[in-house]
Amino acid sequence: MQNKSEAETEALAAQTKGHTEAKNIVDEAWKRADQAYKESKKQADIVHEQAKKIAVNKQAKDEVDKAHKEAHEQAKKLRDSIVAEAMAVFRTIYDKADADYLEAQAKSQAVIKDADESFKEAKKQAEIVYKEAMKQAIDKQAKKEADEAFKKAIAQAKQVRNETTRKYR
Repeated sequence: MQNKSEAETEALAAQTKGHTEAKNIVDEAWKRADQAYKESKKQADIVHEQAKKIAVNKQAKDEVDKAHKEAHEQAKKLRDSIVAEAMAVFRTIYDKADADYLEAQAKSQAVIKDADESFKEAKKQAEIVYKEAMKQAIDKQAKKEADEAFKKAIAQAKQVRNETTRKYR
């Protein structure tokens, strides 16, 4: 299994937190919607029983039953609208967490690419300077100093690249 960079670990943690937050919101909404539905249904049942007791004829009882059925339908619609709104919020938060993660990955890749390009350019420049120094070196000591300067320049360029990308690799 490949180790994750510090930046990727942070991005994954943020994504997971966003997903968890979205899930908690939708779970709570489902719970509340179910409670609201059950309470509405319970109240409709109570009203239905009382209305049935005082209904004087079949037509009145049929109207009470019809109103009771409609109350149940309205309770379902209320529950469904709460759930639909919660799902919309869930999707928004979930998608934002994913988008933030992808953006963090893209930024990490851009930093790494820029650092690698900078390293390549620094190395290229060091090679140009080294070749020129070697052409102008008149003795062994000058060549040795040119070699050391070249090695130092490359090492410094690598160090800058590594420090820049450490968090992102």
